Amino acid sequence: MKFKSLHCFFVPSTLFTGCRFLAFFFISFGMSLEAKLPNFLFIVADDLGYGDASYQGGDLETPHIDSIAKNGVVFTDGYVTAPVCAPSRAGFLTGKYQQKFGFWDNTGPYQLSKEIVQGIPKDLPILSERLKPLGYVTGLFGKTHDGKAEEIMPFNRWDEFYGFNNGASNFLAGLNRTHNPIFHNKKIVSETYKSKGISSSSVNKNGILQIDREEYLTDKLGEMAVRFIEENKENPFLCYIPFNAVHGPFQAPKEMVDSYSHIEDMERRIVCAMLESMDDNIGEVLGCLEKNDLIKNTLIVFISDNGGHQASPCFPLNGKKGTFWEGGLRVPFCARWEGVIPAGKVYKAPVSSLDVMPTFIEAAGGKVDPDWGLDGVNLLPFILEEKESRPHEVLYWVWGNGQKKAIREGDYKAVTVNGGKVYQLYDLSQDVGEKENIASLFPEKLAALIERQLEWEKTLAPQKWGWSKALGYKNPSFGKPEPYHDPNYEIK
Repeated sequence: MKFKSLHCFFVPSTLFTGCRFLAFFFISFGMSLEAKLPNFLFIVADDLGYGDASYQGGDLETPHIDSIAKNGVVFTDGYVTAPVCAPSRAGFLTGKYQQKFGFWDNTGPYQLSKEIVQGIPKDLPILSERLKPLGYVTGLFGKTHDGKAEEIMPFNRWDEFYGFNNGASNFLAGLNRTHNPIFHNKKIVSETYKSKGISSSSVNKNGILQIDREEYLTDKLGEMAVRFIEENKENPFLCYIPFNAVHGPFQAPKEMVDSYSHIEDMERRIVCAMLESMDDNIGEVLGCLEKNDLIKNTLIVFISDNGGHQASPCFPLNGKKGTFWEGGLRVPFCARWEGVIPAGKVYKAPVSSLDVMPTFIEAAGGKVDPDWGLDGVNLLPFILEEKESRPHEVLYWVWGNGQKKAIREGDYKAVTVNGGKVYQLYDLSQDVGEKENIASLFPEKLAALIERQLEWEKTLAPQKWGWSKALGYKNPSFGKPEPYHDPNYEIK
């Protein structure tokens, strides 16, 4: 018989992994050997606020993002591990709190010593490297911000890479400087406007892009992701799309910005155009899955890498990107897998972006080895109500040279922004906007949370790099082109 329901098929097993895992269920349940491993589509928005998507109550229609939520599960309390880009991504790409390997901050000009190599270490497997041994082809289309050493560049960790390696990019690649090009695998495929004798000021007028509509980066990322799926539709694949929308610089094609002329605030007007473009391209990718009859065999996850920036709504949460209030750490987070995850489900217990890796591994029939030391968990048994407990008893955060800290245990959250001199306490079940500090009402509860946070911090490595001069060594090569920026690099 044809394999239709995957519910029992993907319950984690301690007895079978990989092919043995699949064979066991085929034999036990008489399933067709035509049944395939699930595909994975992992979509990450950049700086998207909790209230940006329309399924979260946003003022801009985002029908394609909404379709993931409506046809699957919405995680109301979905968190990332940092309120800024790079450390957050290091967390969900490894399944580990990134501070455990020294990745506390964005890559930056300062580091502990000259010998430090900034980024996710090569000997620490990332999501693509965990799935490849299970038979997956992997592709990354978008922003990567995980270190610039050649051995950890995405063209050496993914089967296909199209995008850039930096904290941000202009949305027309020709506006970038030479140290921040667009790569397709090991080849630079962008050319600066300056090299073509075109003035950047004639192309970009206060974020309104005047020419090259067909080269708009969000569209290019969607196009390349669709091409990857088309080329690998016969194989199990991981398609990872870390869009740089809606991160700054705020830029969008003129005709798209003009369609939002009713919005007075120009920053918000441009961001709406950026968000519309991202949603449209998510629609193109979902449409590709539908066209190729892959949608029912694809687990889709959508998140933002951190809270929204100044032009993105985080309502009803307090704070934005860069803060340890809910608006900096709680993000739009939803997942879809037809036939497995019931449509319209709402899951209210706290979950983490750390959970993406173990969920994908076990959905693929693999097993998470305890020796890996992952901090995430497989979410499927919780979504499917096979486990009644919460996925995480406690979630932790620390950043900003240790000045900003937070811990959530149950519905209580303690926060400090001055290295622990003063803590605030909130009951998120009653006060999601963090308006009433109840520290004085529950001093024993606060003390227990602080003690638990400090015990966790003992398991962390020192901060190895970032933007603080206190780290000591200033890297003279930071922000400069690397040898692989040579246009002839690929054929050497």
